[in-house]
Amino acid sequence: MTEAINRTETTYVDARTGTGRCTVQWLLENRNLKGKTTHPITHNNKLTMFICGKEGFQDIAKEIRNAKGSIDICCWGFDPGMELERTRNGTWPRGDTYGDLLVAAGRRGVRVRLLVWYDWTAAKAGMARNMPGMTHDTHVWRMDGGSKTNAGTLSAANSIALLRSRHAEAKAGKSDPLRNQRGIFRFTDETIPLLARKEYCFSWYRAARGGMLKNIEVRLHNGDGDSIERQLSTETTQPGILERTCMESFGTHHQKPLLIDFDHADGTKAVGYVMGLNSVTEYWDTTSHQLENPRREEVGPTEAAKASVEERGFKTLKPFRDYACRIDRGGALVPLYNNFICAWNRARSNAPSGGSAVDFNAAAGNGGVPAALLRKPCPDDSTVQIVRTQPAEDDLTIRELYFKAADNASLAFRYLYVENQYFQYEEWTQRLVQKRRDVMKLWNKARAGSNKHLAHMPVLHVFVVIPMPERKEMISRTYDALAHLGEQGAMKGQQAMIGEENRRVAAIKAKPSHPLDGTLGRPQKHHAPLPEVVRHANSIDKPDPKRLERESGIKVCTAMLNACGSDDKQWRYREIYIHSKLLLVDDVFCTLGSANLNQRSMTADSELNLATIDPKLTTDLRWRVWKQLSGGAFDGGDGSKAEIEKAFSQCQALMRTNALQKKIGGKLTGFLLPLADERSSTIRLG
Repeated sequence: MTEAINRTETTYVDARTGTGRCTVQWLLENRNLKGKTTHPITHNNKLTMFICGKEGFQDIAKEIRNAKGSIDICCWGFDPGMELERTRNGTWPRGDTYGDLLVAAGRRGVRVRLLVWYDWTAAKAGMARNMPGMTHDTHVWRMDGGSKTNAGTLSAANSIALLRSRHAEAKAGKSDPLRNQRGIFRFTDETIPLLARKEYCFSWYRAARGGMLKNIEVRLHNGDGDSIERQLSTETTQPGILERTCMESFGTHHQKPLLIDFDHADGTKAVGYVMGLNSVTEYWDTTSHQLENPRREEVGPTEAAKASVEERGFKTLKPFRDYACRIDRGGALVPLYNNFICAWNRARSNAPSGGSAVDFNAAAGNGGVPAALLRKPCPDDSTVQIVRTQPAEDDLTIRELYFKAADNASLAFRYLYVENQYFQYEEWTQRLVQKRRDVMKLWNKARAGSNKHLAHMPVLHVFVVIPMPERKEMISRTYDALAHLGEQGAMKGQQAMIGEENRRVAAIKAKPSHPLDGTLGRPQKHHAPLPEVVRHANSIDKPDPKRLERESGIKVCTAMLNACGSDDKQWRYREIYIHSKLLLVDDVFCTLGSANLNQRSMTADSELNLATIDPKLTTDLRWRVWKQLSGGAFDGGDGSKAEIEKAFSQCQALMRTNALQKKIGGKLTGFLLPLADERSSTIRLG
C-alpha cells in the first residue's frame, strides 16, 4: 500500500547547511502520471461548499431550472416527491418537487438520465426504502397515473387536485369510495397530501421507467458480489461471516454526484456536485437544526413505533447534517462524467451506449474534453482530485486517500477534524496512531543532544464528531476504532459488557476443578468462551489520554450533536443525525463525498469523494463548521498552533458544560456533547 500511494521524490541536501526542501504529497499523485492518468489532479476548479440540505438542494434546484443540454444524476436513492426548495410551511408539496423539476427540464429539451441503486431482495425485505413509489408505498389509490394516457399531466399539483376532487365526490355520494387491491382507503381531508404524494411518486416512476416522460430515462443498478468479494480480500482485517455475507449480497451504489450541461456549449456552463446528501426527503434540514421544523418530514407510524424515549412526541423527523460541494467549469468534472457514463452503460449492457468515457490522457482537444474545462486556472481556483470506491473497476482510491491523509496527519502540527456517519474503520485509526508514534520516535532521535524537549513537539488535536451507532450491531466496530485513540470510554455500555465478560471467564478459570471431572458420573464442566468481539477488543492497545499524548503527541475529543429547544414547559433534546463524510487537516486538506469511515465504504459499496488542497477554502469551512457547532463559542481563529489548542480546550469545556446542562434540564450552547452510548452488542454488522 505504501508503495502504491507515495510518490518517489529526490531531495537534495545542502552540504553546507545540512538542510533540504521537499513538498508534502496530499493527493494520489501516482494516479496522475503523465500518459497513465486514471484519477486526474486538476487545478482549474471553482468550488463552493454547502452545509446541510437547504443550502445544497436549493442550489441544485436553481441549476436544474437553468439546464440547457443535460442532467446526469447518480444516486443511492431518489424521491420524486421531495421538495428541493421548501418555500412554505404546511403540507406537501411545500415547493417544486424533484420529479416536477426533471419533467420540466425534459419538456424543454434537456436530456435527463437518472441512475439509481435498486436491490429487489432488499426492497421486498423492507431493508431498502430509498425509492418511494418503487421500493415502498406501491399500493396507491390509483394505479394508472403513470400510464401513457395520464403521463402528460403528471405533476404534484395535479395529484393533489385530482385526489381532492375524487374525495369530495365520494363524500357527496357521487362516486364509489376510493379503493385499491387492499381495500377501501380510510382517510380524511388532512391525510390527502400524504396519499397524493404516494400516488405521485408511484406514477412518476411508472411513467419514467416506461419511457413516457419526454427526454427522461431511468436505469437501475445493483451491487456486484463477485467484485466485492475480490476487494474485501485486500483488507488487513477480514470481516466476519455475517458482515461478509451482508456486504457481498447487499452491496449498494452509494455515490451521489450530479452533473449538469457537461458538454453543452463546450462546457462553458458545466456544473457538478459531489455530496453526501441523498436525494430523499429525510435529508433536508437547515444549519440551525431546530428541534422541530415543519419543513422537515412528519413522523410517520413506522418512525413513531421505533422512537426512543427521548424521541417520543415529536411531530417532525430528527435534524440531519451533511455537506455538498459544487464544482464550476473545472477539469474535475471530467472524472465525474466518466464515472457516470461507465456505470450508466454497465447498468444496461444490452441497451445502446449512452456515450464514451473521455480520455484525459489524450492531447488537448483530442480526448473529447469540453474546451471550457481545459481553461487555465484562476487565482481563486482549487486543486481537486476525484477518488472512488468502485469494486467493478478495482478502484479503491478513497481508501488510498484516507490512508494518505492519516500518514500526513501524523506530520501535522495543528488539527485533524473528522465528521462522519460511521466511525468504524479500525485500520484507519490504528494507522493514524502508529504513524504518529513513528514520527515521535524520529523527533526524539533528532532532539538528542539539543535543547529541545517533548513539549516542543506540536500536538495533533483530533476532533471526532459522530452520531451514536445507527444499530446495535455497529457498536463493536465503533468501539474498536475509538479504542486505538483511547476513546473507548465513550462507548460506555460496550466497555461495561467487555469488563463483565472478562470477569466472568476469569472467575470460572480461577475456580478449582475436581480431579474426577470428566469421568463417569461427573461430566466435564464447560463454560461459554469469550465472544469474538470481546477477544478482539482485549487485543487492542488502548492508551489513556496521558499515554497517547506522551507516546503519540495526540489529543482527542469525541463528540456527538444534540439539538435543544423548549416546548414551553421544559427544554427538550434530540440527536442531530450526522450523515456527513467530512475530513479536514491543518487548514490545507479537505475531502468530502459519499464515503463513510467503515469497511463497507472502503471496499464494497460504490462511493465518490472529492479531495482538495485549498487553504482558503478549508480554513473558511473550518470557521463555519466550528462556529455553527459551538454556537459561536469558538472557530479556531487563524488556525495557528495557539488558536487550535485554545479551540480544543474550549470544545472540551463546552461539551462538559452542555452535558451538565442536559442533565439538569437546562439550555445547551450550540450542539456539542460528549459521545455517550449505553448500549452493547456482541454481534458485528456494519
